[in-house]
Amino acid sequence: MKPLFNRPLMAMYPPGSIFKLAQALVGQQMGVLRPTTIYSCNKEAVGVNCHPHPSPNDLKGAIQWSCNPYFFTVFKTIIHKNQHTNKYAESEFNFDEWRKHMATFGFGQKLKVDMPNMKGGFLPTNSYYDKIYGNLAWKHSTIRSLDIGQGELLIVPIQMANLASIVANKGYYYTPHFVKRIGEGKNAKILKEYTEKHYTSIDSSFFQIVIDGMHMVVEHGTAYYTKINGIEICGKTGTAQNPHGEDHSVFICFAPKNNPKIAIAVYVENGGFGAVSAAPIANLMVEKYLTDTTSALSRYMLQTIKDKDLITKNKKLYE
Repeated sequence: MKPLFNRPLMAMYPPGSIFKLAQALVGQQMGVLRPTTIYSCNKEAVGVNCHPHPSPNDLKGAIQWSCNPYFFTVFKTIIHKNQHTNKYAESEFNFDEWRKHMATFGFGQKLKVDMPNMKGGFLPTNSYYDKIYGNLAWKHSTIRSLDIGQGELLIVPIQMANLASIVANKGYYYTPHFVKRIGEGKNAKILKEYTEKHYTSIDSSFFQIVIDGMHMVVEHGTAYYTKINGIEICGKTGTAQNPHGEDHSVFICFAPKNNPKIAIAVYVENGGFGAVSAAPIANLMVEKYLTDTTSALSRYMLQTIKDKDLITKNKKLYE
């Protein structure tokens, strides 16, 4: 009932599990995570819930199955490197480094698109937590919800699509814009600010394992039910907790895997699991964009969003 409220640019949401992609990249950059790093999905040990899936997993498998305990452990090793006897001082130092890396993805700031009223989301700072808990009075156990894209973190949908673009480009993005060019013929030009590459602080060598994991999400992971024959889609599901009602359904992706041509984010308020609502919509749009057709399978997947009985029967599948 708010037609002038532009959700892709103005709505700020917890990103949920799609944020695990950024955690995987920053963890590698900070030297606490490798593609071969293996953790078990030990929900009891870390006190973090998760859905049934194969365990233990390396980094690619953790992305494929969206393992919460895995990324809980990754974020904990980022914040606590055991380099300082004072855990609180160590937390503030490492959190500040973590945040600086995350800011290079465009989180917590306006992306300067050529449309008005864009919001910047919210990426917490040391001073923010100091104000709440006191200086040197918080550590990983205080901010643990950030590990899976919850807590105080807020991201605007266009920033989510930009994250997919960054992964597809292996480390950089162009400022998103709606105006393709100004003028016609020989006089047409693209504004300079939309031709500049913005690089993240993540080494390009760390992206391939994340891309491979995203490919497995659609091929044999949490979104395999939405796979479209003939198109290699790299995606990531998310189910964002919502204190005001049903969880939000989230999915970001790019396609095709090699020589990507489209990056997209879908956020369905109160849509439930990421594979139920958001992923079918995203993959339907990818197929239409790349092939100018929508297969019978794609139409069937979209229909499942409305089919509550089918969703209930296949709850474990969608989880």
